[in-house]
Amino acid sequence: MKIACIIHSLDGGGAERVMAGLASRLCDRGHEVVLVTLDNGVKNRHELSSAVRRVPLDLMRVSRSQLDRFFNSRRRVAMIRDSLLDQKPDVVLSFCDRTNIDVLSGLRNHSLPIVISERSDPSQQNLGRWWEYRRKSVYRRADRVVALTRSAADHLRPICSCPIDVIASAVEQPPIESDRAAAESNRRILAVGRLEYEKGFDRLLDAFSTVSQQHSQWSLRIVGDGSLRKQLQSQADALGLDDRVTMPGWIKPIWGELADATLFALPSRYEGFPSALLEAMAMGVPSIAMDCESGPRAIVENESNALLIPNDRGELAQGLLRLIEDCQLRNRIAAGAKSVLERFSWDKMVDSYERVLSEAASSVDSGD
Repeated sequence: MKIACIIHSLDGGGAERVMAGLASRLCDRGHEVVLVTLDNGVKNRHELSSAVRRVPLDLMRVSRSQLDRFFNSRRRVAMIRDSLLDQKPDVVLSFCDRTNIDVLSGLRNHSLPIVISERSDPSQQNLGRWWEYRRKSVYRRADRVVALTRSAADHLRPICSCPIDVIASAVEQPPIESDRAAAESNRRILAVGRLEYEKGFDRLLDAFSTVSQQHSQWSLRIVGDGSLRKQLQSQADALGLDDRVTMPGWIKPIWGELADATLFALPSRYEGFPSALLEAMAMGVPSIAMDCESGPRAIVENESNALLIPNDRGELAQGLLRLIEDCQLRNRIAAGAKSVLERFSWDKMVDSYERVLSEAASSVDSGD
């Protein structure tokens, strides 16, 4: 098949990582893959196979008014349409909500089969009135929809008229091993993600403030960047944690950070399917995750591979204290965490996408 993939950029977190890996692996399986991105293609945090042809559209514009937004939207949709049609693919694979909406809008009068992949939890995510209206209007035009979890799929069914497949994200084998004895001596809690409201780092700082009153030798490291950096730094300073909290920005690759971490924390208010948690577990880092909507509960089976706690700020502090003070629990979780490597392998994920893309292309060819 010739597959045209499209996403906003490769300069970001989980969705971008999965798109880069999926496009590369589909190419390895003999498919012709083109990757269209809405950015200028300059900043990339994820490696892409040289066999995948990259088409950057340089469409990332800031709208300064309602009129700006209208014209930017029309221009963006037109350029996405023209670029995808120029590729003459057998099937289009689009990642992430706003890009999905623009792709479906642009190709509404064309017969290209379109598979869209929702990368977050639509029941929790509010795109704003304009984007939500457009999503409800155009998602029914998709030939197939992919959701990360069953709960996300259930939420999408009322606005979709095609089959919805549940395909979880994948995690790769870590390229390095973690010396757990050395990591234990670091007494470091690691968190990774975009510094945005939904990731819940504000409540992690509050929880760590409680923890540090009893365990002052522990530190917290938050790897990532985003619009709340200054706000989170100010919160850490106000809590008197400035000497024990570091926020170094994005670090690539993340494996060295994970290898050195004593614990990993996922404080999210909601998730799609948290790649950072998967990577921490693949490294064998004892992990704690808030039982927020969608992803974590699909990953954590029981306390043999991670600690899943109620989605509450106070519970996070108590969960961290429990892990810090119970060495046997940490060791048990570390031993069981690596089961994610089998459960969420790249081969399984690529098999599923390959099947969905092939079925979507065939259904349009046959007129179904």
